[in-house]
Amino acid sequence: MQLNQAAIRMESAVEAQIRLGGPELAGVGSELLEVLRPAIRQTLLDVIEMAAQEVNGQLVGQRVDIRLVDGDPELTVRRDDSISAPPMPESSDTMDAEARITLRLPGYLKDLITDAAGGAGDSVNSFVVDALKMKAHERSPSASVRRTIDL
Repeated sequence: MQLNQAAIRMESAVEAQIRLGGPELAGVGSELLEVLRPAIRQTLLDVIEMAAQEVNGQLVGQRVDIRLVDGDPELTVRRDDSISAPPMPESSDTMDAEARITLRLPGYLKDLITDAAGGAGDSVNSFVVDALKMKAHERSPSASVRRTIDL
């Protein structure tokens, strides 16, 4: 990931706004941007770190790490054995259904779920049930008082 490109785009946008203030402001603005370059770069790194933490909170059994390579961040996904997925039965289709819900989805999302289930070799029902189980396990009531499941 090239931070320099993002920083240059940000600086160009700020310089364009500063130039609107007239020539005297443009000179002061250029000097200010020069002083702020390290802070801009650090802020971009912080945003990348926050995004990685957000993704980590949504992954089960995997972890996103950030490494600096030649001064630029590189995101990698690795297996995280410290967090295990809940044990799954052989097949969710063979389980006796104790409850039934109707779920309204946008058409594109149903298509995505259907494709993902097919790619995993599951029925749509099994795929959705397994995804909900994993999410419920991740946010189990024993870990927190919260009883909702964020999807």
